[in-house]
Amino acid sequence: MSESPAFVGRDREKKIVATVHERAAGGRAQVLLITGEAGLGKTRLVEELGVLAVAAHGGTSVRVGAAVPLSGAGLPYGPFVEALRDGAEELFADDGTCGVLTARQYAFERVLAFLSGLSDRSPLVFVLEDLHWADESTRALFAFLAVRLRRQRVLVVGTVREEDLGDDARRWFAELTYRPRVTWLRLTKLADPEIAVLVAGLLAAGDGQAGEMDVAAVVSAAGGNPLYARELVRSAPHWPPLAIAEPVLARASCCEAPVREVIDQVAVADGGMSHELLAATLRRSENTLLASVRAAVGLGLLATTHDGYAIPHGLVRRILYADLLPGERRFLHRRHAAALAQRTGDADPARLAHHWYLAGCYDQAAGAALTGARLAFTARAYEEADRLYTLVAELEQWMPERGPGVWEEAERAAALAGRPGRAARHSARALAANEAGTPADRARILERAGGHRWEAGDLRGSVEAREQAVALLDGHPPSALRARLLGSLATARLLLGTPDGVLPMARRALEMANEVGTPAEQAHALTALGVVRARYGDPGAAADALRAACAQAQRAGAVEDAVRAMSGLVNVLAGAGRFSEAREVVRLGRQTAKDLGAPPTLTAVLEAGAAAILVASGRWAAADRLLNELVGRVTPYTAGHLLLLQLELAVARGERVRATDLAAALNVTCDDPLVAGPAHACLAEQALDAGDPVTAADQVLRGLIVLGGGMFSAEEIRLLAVGSRVGADLARLPESMRPQGLPPAWDTVAGTFSDRVRIAVERHPGEPQVIAYGVLAAAEHSRTAMTDDRATWRTVADVWRAAGLPYREAYARLREAEAALRASRREQAGRALAACVSLAGPLGAVPLLRLAEELAERGRLTPHLARRGRSAVLRGRFDLTERESQVLALLSQGASNRQIARSLFISDRTVAVHVSHIFSKLGVRNRTEAAIARTHQLATPS
Repeated sequence: MSESPAFVGRDREKKIVATVHERAAGGRAQVLLITGEAGLGKTRLVEELGVLAVAAHGGTSVRVGAAVPLSGAGLPYGPFVEALRDGAEELFADDGTCGVLTARQYAFERVLAFLSGLSDRSPLVFVLEDLHWADESTRALFAFLAVRLRRQRVLVVGTVREEDLGDDARRWFAELTYRPRVTWLRLTKLADPEIAVLVAGLLAAGDGQAGEMDVAAVVSAAGGNPLYARELVRSAPHWPPLAIAEPVLARASCCEAPVREVIDQVAVADGGMSHELLAATLRRSENTLLASVRAAVGLGLLATTHDGYAIPHGLVRRILYADLLPGERRFLHRRHAAALAQRTGDADPARLAHHWYLAGCYDQAAGAALTGARLAFTARAYEEADRLYTLVAELEQWMPERGPGVWEEAERAAALAGRPGRAARHSARALAANEAGTPADRARILERAGGHRWEAGDLRGSVEAREQAVALLDGHPPSALRARLLGSLATARLLLGTPDGVLPMARRALEMANEVGTPAEQAHALTALGVVRARYGDPGAAADALRAACAQAQRAGAVEDAVRAMSGLVNVLAGAGRFSEAREVVRLGRQTAKDLGAPPTLTAVLEAGAAAILVASGRWAAADRLLNELVGRVTPYTAGHLLLLQLELAVARGERVRATDLAAALNVTCDDPLVAGPAHACLAEQALDAGDPVTAADQVLRGLIVLGGGMFSAEEIRLLAVGSRVGADLARLPESMRPQGLPPAWDTVAGTFSDRVRIAVERHPGEPQVIAYGVLAAAEHSRTAMTDDRATWRTVADVWRAAGLPYREAYARLREAEAALRASRREQAGRALAACVSLAGPLGAVPLLRLAEELAERGRLTPHLARRGRSAVLRGRFDLTERESQVLALLSQGASNRQIARSLFISDRTVAVHVSHIFSKLGVRNRTEAAIARTHQLATPS
């Protein structure tokens, strides 16, 4: 273990210390008083000062002494004796020839002269620590030096815990702070991010149980105190840390009984107590109570607040609370709750419920918890309401009312707090309590339960709940509830991979919603129809339905339907490659959610769509930031999709360990085919990057089984393209090097890839990504037969460019360069490879860059790789030669053919030929369009 952890934060304090030291080193003696409660880093700051002093002035001398806590009087001049070392005996000697006061004066003068002599040779930093324990003589000498040190190169530093100063010492300290050469530096708590950096550094250095530490929990418990943070790390998983608990309990054990009673009562009241409440709880005379409080404050075990008292640190409170016996805790909580309950008009039901519960008075706790939960829900404090309803559920047998209405309230609070699993359990309670209810009442509960189960990741349970609800209303007249159920069931069945009959069901939901005329249900049904249309390969109709759903939901003020419709629209637009439109929908969705008061877990669904756009369009750094922000804000269902995006990035960057961890967290065997299918594709690509076609083949087959055909053409075609790449890589190997252990069904299934690709493309003719994967799969199939050429891969790259996916385009440019080299077209290969590197480099796509480097070495194309940047992408995308690129640049500046010829030292006729080739390659008709195309390509982020 390191004795001194890394110095974190304290930038302001370091500047002050440095300034004071520079003054002293320049011949203006200074005194620095550093104060702060125990553990804030006074000694650590002094250590940093010593390092700074030596670094700034190489010959600086640093001397350190410390006072020692002793019962009775402290050691005379103890810290000075330690700091002065061997010379102390002579400096403080008394020859007996003069009186006591005169002798002390002479001793002070000798110390002053000694320090002055030391500073003549080099600057001196003279440190005296823990002066709150120092004897009166030490304090007097310190004050003497603060007055008499003037032109010496001396910095005297004293560290003090103000809370441990006695009355005489407080007067001494107060007088010191008014001296002109004294600087008082009071340390405060570190910010939570600084404590987090400290904890991470300790764990990285092996100074704690890294595998068992929750950094956030340590930061929370430390409360800004670096010593507490360090001891929490060192003691994990054992609690409390002895280095903190023993001094706290030792100080508490010295209290008289009335003082300890005050401390214990305040420790029970997490967050402190007002003076009036403490008086009402303890029922003592005012004088007796004030004397006890003052004694507790003097010991540093109680601190004043604006209207009362609190334990000065959360960790100290926990230690004191843990020291109470179980019976003591119940008694103190009961007394506290009784006092709270008597405060008419001022009693907080949530606090009452907490204290009655810990007092073992469960009947009173249940009623208070229900009242508090309802008040919190009305105030939109959904997390607090959920916490209290959870307590209500625990105390169910003591509840004054147990009808289904209570559990429906609890269910809504849990859902809005982002706890869908808990909401589903409350729904089950509501259903059980409503056993004798009408079919409509039970169906309504089941409909909500289906939504909660879906968000909790129980997709099959969600479908089952909705099917039960639909069955309950079978034969009933059209209603808003039936319309909503049909739309929800159609969507759920589709996304689970059981699409039979979902389109007629979604249409019937819309017809019924229109028939009953409820705007919210119309929006819900339109959303369902849009999602189904998208899966049936009709993105135009899907987008129209979803836009109509957004407008209808906003008119109805139906926040959940509005956000989900916009989320569906974002997915449809992104799948069609219309990223700018999708981003605009996200922006509008955020504003709509804000206007309608949507909870964070609901708006996170929109943010997940925004993250998917960032990943697909190659803005990976922004995607990282957004994904990190969304952690902890989403339901389990949405969390799975976010983990998938993180897995995509980890695989593309070559982060194998992180990818393994993400795949484990993702659980690729989950029910959601929209997560599991693409996850298997990611892992197959990772295996290919590692040169492991056997694992890649296995992942492809697993993914295809998960998808099972049906309505997942977009996800299936990606797996088929990866599978085609596996086949191409295997075909390039000599028979003797063909790996063993391929899945038995591989050859049979691989033989169906081409037909399955064709069917998928036919189902989704308007989706650029589906088309692009289809073209990619065909190119990989050509590579298997060794019939691919440069034109094949240029087509693939152009399709990916049109779809707006730079990472996929970069892979196609790599294959284009490979094909050009096989045809001995070295210049074209260099341009394509430079485009690949320029696209993949900013992304950090390490595996792809490694393949590019290997190809460059084999083809001796390394010089071309130096030509990186947007211009390299432009040349590679449009197959422009170096000269054509130069001509296009001048043409875009408005230069005529003659001006271009003179600038490049070529003939006018040659310029005209180059311009003609440029128009053909860019697909433009004139110079203006060519300039616009160049500007657009250079401005497009890669």
